[in-house]
Amino acid sequence: MTRRIVTLLLFSFFYFNTNSQRIEKRADVDSLFLVFDNLSVTNPDSALEMSTKLEMLFADRNDTVKLAQMYRSISMIHRAKSDYLKLIEFGNKSIELYRQLGDSLRVAFNYNNVATAHQYLGHRKQSLELLLRSLELRKLYGSPEQYTVGLHSLGNYFMEIGEYEKCERYYMEAIEILEELDDISRLSDIYTSMGVLSGLKKDYEKSLEFYEIALRMYEELGEESQFPGIWYALGYNFFKQENFLKAKAYFLRADDSDLKLTDRYKFCYNLLMLSITELKLENYQSALKYVREADELASEIGALSYSREAQSILNDIFLELGDYKQAYQSLRLYRELSDSLYSIDKENTVKELTIKYETELKEQEIQKLSSEKELQEKEILLATTEKNAYMIAVVFAIALALAILAFFTQRQKAMQLRSEKALAERNTQINSLLQEQEVNTLSALLEGQEKERLRIAEELHDRLGSLLSAIKLNFNGWIGKRDLSQDEVEDYSAKTSGLLDEAVTEVRRVSHNLSTGQVSRYGLVGSMEDLAATVNRSDSIKMKVLHFNLGERLPIELETGIYRIVQEMLANVLKHANAQEFTVQLSKTDNSVILTAEDDGKGFDYREARKRGGIGLHNIDNRVKKFGGQFSVDSSPGKGTIFTFEFPLEA
Repeated sequence: MTRRIVTLLLFSFFYFNTNSQRIEKRADVDSLFLVFDNLSVTNPDSALEMSTKLEMLFADRNDTVKLAQMYRSISMIHRAKSDYLKLIEFGNKSIELYRQLGDSLRVAFNYNNVATAHQYLGHRKQSLELLLRSLELRKLYGSPEQYTVGLHSLGNYFMEIGEYEKCERYYMEAIEILEELDDISRLSDIYTSMGVLSGLKKDYEKSLEFYEIALRMYEELGEESQFPGIWYALGYNFFKQENFLKAKAYFLRADDSDLKLTDRYKFCYNLLMLSITELKLENYQSALKYVREADELASEIGALSYSREAQSILNDIFLELGDYKQAYQSLRLYRELSDSLYSIDKENTVKELTIKYETELKEQEIQKLSSEKELQEKEILLATTEKNAYMIAVVFAIALALAILAFFTQRQKAMQLRSEKALAERNTQINSLLQEQEVNTLSALLEGQEKERLRIAEELHDRLGSLLSAIKLNFNGWIGKRDLSQDEVEDYSAKTSGLLDEAVTEVRRVSHNLSTGQVSRYGLVGSMEDLAATVNRSDSIKMKVLHFNLGERLPIELETGIYRIVQEMLANVLKHANAQEFTVQLSKTDNSVILTAEDDGKGFDYREARKRGGIGLHNIDNRVKKFGGQFSVDSSPGKGTIFTFEFPLEA
């Protein structure tokens, strides 16, 4: 707060005085820009406040260079804040000004920046086009080193979308050029990226080798500030290998570094990973310490997604510690943050569509004006150079028209008769199609009503049935124990009361979901994790949800169908399996979605169960067929059960 006040006072001193005089000295303008440039790193919010006044100042002074630099810095601030629409807005402003200045390399830099925003928003085509434009400008006007920056960016793009072979080709081309130039500064960055790529390909030994090369280069360059990023990446690799002790060691090294000062967003995420690692190692108090630090920092920097992740981790920790009240509070905050993020995403989508629409209108207007101008120029040219030719053409046209008129007069009657006949046939076809459409509409209405009835029945069976089964298990566990102490009785009473409250809430939620749909609001993964959190609070069974390659949403009908199948599987496990754990895995390939549901219960004879014809298996079978999927069952008495489903994705 003190720094912010000092900054604003400094700005006021330079920009305003008692006589409201303008700044006239170039040195004063440069000083103001240096203050802004420093704040863009140390205090981005203050820099944004200062930029609104600087924008007017630079515009009044017609200082295009400073204005372009400021827009570029603002776009980088919004990039750090993950506000990609603002990034695009100010990045495009900077591009336009640098074009006016003829600075092609800075245009290329901004192309890369804006391309990153489009990629995060899912606009792959726009992102790739900008990256290719940037590469071309760097090749034409930049040095070989600048060209390798473009290659590196394209490699990053293909790594992000999972095309690892293309990514590696761009990286290797850049490495060959930089090795000839002996540019270890840029080589170290690309070797770091190669480490990330190898980690994604699960070649952890190769990943470690590239990271070690990068560390040696950074040490030779004296750039120890790059170490924390690599330490974090190494920790993440060991975490993925479930070597939690080594992962913790590297996360701690990153935590003890200057990362908090250089990049607070990365530092916050490192704290989250450190807390998850401690949770895996069952160091609950330590995990609690780190996640609270992460939550506090996420609130300071306005990272809602990190705050939501912190509440999810807190929920898991409190559940392990048996503090169900705190676990419930964390879960409630997690849901509130999820709703906030959903609202923000919806608002950003509207803004994005508005910007896209306005851009298209401007392009159409420019194209229209260009076409009109070109047409006017052609008309003037023709009028001045071909006046005599027009006169001759008019005379010739009159003579030709008279000859053609005699020919077409005879054909006119025959064409009119054919037109009337074709019109009559067309009217007949239209009437037939309208009648058919009315019949189809009535049929669809009846079918929709029937489907709605079935959906309501399945909703009550799947969701409320699962929760009531959990209540029954908890109640039976209470009754089956004798000589309970007063504390144990109160504990069981609290759990049973809590589950009954959940049942009442669930009834309300089922009613609400009939109109809004939980899956459509929170997504398939969020809904399944919410279901798992509810089940885990019963202490009767442990439910886990694992998901892979689900960065993008699936079709809403398919997400809802898969969610209902998981609910049906859970209900069957609670009723019949006598299991301790229930694990759901969901992954997406290029052409299909794979769902695996596994429990360690008593198993069953699938063929006998199908012969008996239970409603649960019947519902599962119907849902799978609805989406053109298939499934298999691996189960036998005493050995648990594994269901595997595969649903095709449309090309």
